[in-house]
Amino acid sequence: MKHAYVTLMCNGDAYLPGVEALGESLKASGTTRPMLVMVSEDVSPRTRARLQDLGWTVQDVAPLHSAGAQPLYPRFDSVFAKLRAWQLTEFDKVVLLDADTLVLQNIDDLFERPHFAAAPDFLMPDRFNSGVLVLDPSAETFAAMVESVDTAPTYDGGDQGFLNTFFANWYAMPVAHRLPAGYNLMHFILQFQRSHPVLKHALEKEAKVIHYAIQKPWHLAPQVSGGSEQWWSMYFRAHPDQASAWRDQLHRGEDKLFDRVIDTFVR
Repeated sequence: MKHAYVTLMCNGDAYLPGVEALGESLKASGTTRPMLVMVSEDVSPRTRARLQDLGWTVQDVAPLHSAGAQPLYPRFDSVFAKLRAWQLTEFDKVVLLDADTLVLQNIDDLFERPHFAAAPDFLMPDRFNSGVLVLDPSAETFAAMVESVDTAPTYDGGDQGFLNTFFANWYAMPVAHRLPAGYNLMHFILQFQRSHPVLKHALEKEAKVIHYAIQKPWHLAPQVSGGSEQWWSMYFRAHPDQASAWRDQLHRGEDKLFDRVIDTFVR
């Protein structure tokens, strides 16, 4: 069986830090599966070379849009290119990870899951979050997606809403198609659980992938949304020249501040 971890980078170079950290976290997990990044034409040659140096196979993909979608955010107009993972028919199975995810421990077991598998969305657990997907590439499936992408409803105007329409029976599928929440855990949930001794024990075993769906760690604004130290530890593996004791302390402090803010509201 030929397997691969895949992510998408579009809208220029803005998500390079995310892909760098994601790749380092995959390598740290001990996986031997190849890593492939699909890139749009606006990703610079310098960034492509950087990704190759870090062990990613870089593959150009053409843009894909939905004529009928009303994107929740402008960047959502480009994310339909994620559907091109179904075109990667040189692989038998793909684990598709958003560029703002981080792997905490080995997740090669996902390649044993059936097509199509995903974890529940934090806000709407009867729908799945498209940040972590297990899929079997298929030219037939991709053709069906392209045929319906302009007309199928998408509640967020992006790939997640469309895929929840396309795989509308996901919630009723056998349990193997529904990933435990720990495979796509929001960063603020991770930090909340980590700060509480009762929850921390379970978290150490169950948390597999963090998803920084709200605030991106690489943005310069102070992070008060959790999971900062974990992400930066992987980023510094890709940029050892930027690592320092004071920066480690800074990011630990950001997580401690989050803990104090949460503790104020839940007491």
